[in-house]
Amino acid sequence: MKSIHILQIITIWFVTTLLVIPLTTVCSAGPAISLSVKNATLSEIAAALTKMSGQNVIADTKLSEPVTLQLNNVSLATALDTLTLTQGLTYVEKNGVILITREENAKKLAAGFYTFPLNYAKAEDIQKTLSAILTSGKLAADSGSNSLLFNGSPAETRKIKEALQTLDTATQQVTLEAKILSIEKSEEKNLGLQWNWDTLPQYITSPKSRDTDTKATGNSTHSSHQGHLRLTNRSQASFCYTATLNALIASGKAKVLATPSLITIPGKQASIFIGSHIPVVTEKHNNGESTYSTEYVDAGIKLTYTPVVSRDGYITSSVHTEVSTPTLISELKNYRINSRTADTNVRMRNGETLVIGGLISEEEQKQLQQIPFLSKIPLLGALFKNHYSSKSKTEVIMLLTPYLSEAGTSPAIFGDGESRLREKTGQH
Repeated sequence: MKSIHILQIITIWFVTTLLVIPLTTVCSAGPAISLSVKNATLSEIAAALTKMSGQNVIADTKLSEPVTLQLNNVSLATALDTLTLTQGLTYVEKNGVILITREENAKKLAAGFYTFPLNYAKAEDIQKTLSAILTSGKLAADSGSNSLLFNGSPAETRKIKEALQTLDTATQQVTLEAKILSIEKSEEKNLGLQWNWDTLPQYITSPKSRDTDTKATGNSTHSSHQGHLRLTNRSQASFCYTATLNALIASGKAKVLATPSLITIPGKQASIFIGSHIPVVTEKHNNGESTYSTEYVDAGIKLTYTPVVSRDGYITSSVHTEVSTPTLISELKNYRINSRTADTNVRMRNGETLVIGGLISEEEQKQLQQIPFLSKIPLLGALFKNHYSSKSKTEVIMLLTPYLSEAGTSPAIFGDGESRLREKTGQH
């Protein structure tokens, strides 16, 4: 018994006196370490390694198995690897502390809390995107600070950092300048808008134009025919077209309904509504009983625009336009909403003008002219009356021109974009 006791004292003294050379990191090369222990606890070994290496090494207090180990001339990293491998354990370094523990506990301890402030992208959008690629951890978005909050492993944290280098960057902005006009149908020939309904869609553009897809929807109160053409501001046809259009507006044969401007970033929808909310009475039948309710329906001009900018500078635009006008039906004492809608997907260059037409409306007007008292004489009253009726067709035409701005800049959404582009290209 006495000899064994002396052996244990000598062994511990050997450990505590030999391993006094400090190591800077676990993985870096360092002075050779020699270790010889028998039936020692992990806490005793960790305390000795802390004194000898200068690094904080601790052991999980739940680990109480005795350890017998002998190492000669190895680094601290090799000593830790050998120690944990022979005992079925692992170690993890966090905040300058090396912890020897079980594998399942190391995964929990390796997870940390991280904050990623965003400069350009919305935190909610990035959260939805990154949640699909993360295999563990929890990712949340804080809209107030526009930051991502993540609780997870360092490996998942690196994924987020790499993804944010691409996702959180300044993007170009797209300004859409629109002109919405109502033109008498008989005057559209002056504009060159002679739609060929058998070969829709129809457009005029430069030789480098791309395919365009256009469709029209609506109800029985308007024509479903629609066409569109594309004009470049650098062509002479565009200048003549604009001059003719301005002449029709000046003569009263064309009316400007709205000139909205929208600004958005690629992939995000921008919309505008110019009009009124019209009360419409609806009747519902339930078990033989009729109930009436009033609903408010939008009547006016709606424009929805979603651009996508490709690397070659082209703008793929998804455009929805709707023109609704209310008509009072005196017999029903209610309104009927006449709608003209169009949905268009088109690929355009910066500064090109897209013209959407074919949104035709037909209106019939009836007038009665009569001489008071005499027009009410039986049989002879018709001689003193004059019935007059007329029909008119109008077409709503939309001119849409997108402009790209540099990443990180915010151009004014109101302005004469056509003039800016002409100045840029040297046209007057």
